[in-house]
Amino acid sequence: MYKKETAPVIKEGQIISPKAMKREIALSCQRSQEYGIDPVRRNKHQKMLSPAELSERRWQNRKLLDILRPQFEEFYKLLLPNDFIIAAVDSDGYILYIRGKEELIEDSAARNCVPGYRWTEKDVGTTAISLTHKLKIPIQLVDDEHYCRQAHGQTSSTAPIFGKDKKLIGIIAVFGSSEQAHAHTLYMVTTAARAAEQQLRVLRRNRELAANLNFLDQTISFFRIGLIIINSEKHIWRVNRAGAQILKRDDLENSPLSEIQGLNVDLDRVEKSPESWINKEVRIKVRNNHISLIHTIQLVASEKGERLGAVITFNEVKDIYKLAQNIAGTRAHFTFDSIVGSSPALMTAVKLARGAASSDSTVLLQGETGTGKELFAQSIHNQSSRCNNPFIPINCGAIPSNLLESELFGYVDGTFTGAAKGGKPGKFELANTGTILLDEIGDMPHPMQVKLLRVLETGEVYRIGADKPVKVDTRIIAATHVNLPAAIRDGRFREDLFYRLNVFPIHIPPLKERGRDDILLLVSLFLKEGAANPPSLSSEAQNLLISYHWPGNVRELENCIQRALHLCDGKTIEVKHLGMPHVVPEVSPHSSGTLDDVVRKAIEDTLKKTNNSRVLTAKLLGISRATLYRKMDKYGI
Repeated sequence: MYKKETAPVIKEGQIISPKAMKREIALSCQRSQEYGIDPVRRNKHQKMLSPAELSERRWQNRKLLDILRPQFEEFYKLLLPNDFIIAAVDSDGYILYIRGKEELIEDSAARNCVPGYRWTEKDVGTTAISLTHKLKIPIQLVDDEHYCRQAHGQTSSTAPIFGKDKKLIGIIAVFGSSEQAHAHTLYMVTTAARAAEQQLRVLRRNRELAANLNFLDQTISFFRIGLIIINSEKHIWRVNRAGAQILKRDDLENSPLSEIQGLNVDLDRVEKSPESWINKEVRIKVRNNHISLIHTIQLVASEKGERLGAVITFNEVKDIYKLAQNIAGTRAHFTFDSIVGSSPALMTAVKLARGAASSDSTVLLQGETGTGKELFAQSIHNQSSRCNNPFIPINCGAIPSNLLESELFGYVDGTFTGAAKGGKPGKFELANTGTILLDEIGDMPHPMQVKLLRVLETGEVYRIGADKPVKVDTRIIAATHVNLPAAIRDGRFREDLFYRLNVFPIHIPPLKERGRDDILLLVSLFLKEGAANPPSLSSEAQNLLISYHWPGNVRELENCIQRALHLCDGKTIEVKHLGMPHVVPEVSPHSSGTLDDVVRKAIEDTLKKTNNSRVLTAKLLGISRATLYRKMDKYGI
């Protein structure tokens, strides 16, 4: 019988004192007796793995074995090969691998000390393997310190191998004759275990670094802006997917940054003045591609402040403009100062619009296409108390009727297939506290008119699929080129909606009603906007611009001038550069008289429209100047 002792306090992984070790051995022998371990011979029915199970165990512990096998070869040379065996044990106590002289391995097999057997304290009693497995400390047993007599005459030294979070992942064990027992063997085994742990840490760290780099690569590749990472020598280390697409090259990695012509990066200057390298515009050349970019450069330094390189983020200017335009959709840019003209008809409209700006009343802008209805709407918003809040335009005639409701009022999550997750606010919500421009209101589908009327009456909108309304404080400006009273008579527009919108009506005059001075003012503006050194107009071109009836109004005039600027090559703009249709003389359908009377009147009317320009009159009538002169002489004009 063994004397019962109290278990000492020990620290995992540390070699304990000889006295403490004797105490632990005694306690283990006591437990072995309680487990009913045979003190004479090993149990014939000891837990053993099948060949397939052993193969699976080795696969599960392959990382550990890949480190221990070559380590065992070096370690084995330091021992006496004819007297020692070295083994690898897994965290459950199963022997997975053994290295030693054949005769010694055969002798070990008689004691069940070969791959496949489990060596826990409950299986074999007091052994170095079982004690290390239980206590997780290095152990050395000599001769009769082993519980089973079959191990007497042997010495065994073992050390635990810990993985992440100090979890036991294996054991190194060395067996030999007790005649070769020496304390240094335990230290050698423990050192080997610590070396294995270090290698495993390195491997684990490398795997984590690889995973982190892969995560970083994936993150960088998903950026929607271009990204280039360069080292301190300005060589390109990484270009993300968006960057390769913008630059139209996927072979820039490991190339010098100079491969991108025009992207001149001075890292010293970036370090001295980092703010000046934010959102810089640059025009670069990559092969034969010229690209305008907005880019930002940020230095990357080590913890000690050593320069490692830089990160360059960039995007094409055209994409930045698109983004700006999307954002600018919530802001009005034009003011009353943007309205050019001095005709009485225009001044009347401006005066009414200024008055509308000082109230929150609903405004109805009526005028032909191209007269500048949105210009007036933005001007009203910018002079109102809501000028710092959103201005949201929506063209009610350009959006299909089945989509217009969701655009105006929004929808809740899950309303329909393809809907944005979480739902989407409509234009009325986006314009809350600001102004919404319902452009081309006269073309709004009839069913939507009913729903819009409800919003005007209640100040509430229901998102599609919602059971509760959203209160909105949105000023409404409606605009249309349609004759709404006529549309009401035709049943295309609701009369009650018209009266809701027609609180503050403003008629914007067509260009043909604004007269000569307004046309010339607008022509001068468009010339200055289109060219740094605007060309002059020939007298014939000027007369044609004044006499034309402009069915497309200001928008048509602007397009006409832009076209002429491209065609005149910076020289005087002639009639041929304007590309305008012929002015057809207006002849009254009730004109009477002979053919000569009709011809005389056509010539007189055209001369009047062209301010007596005979060159332009002949061109508009489609006859030569000589023919025109003969006709004028004939009719005494």
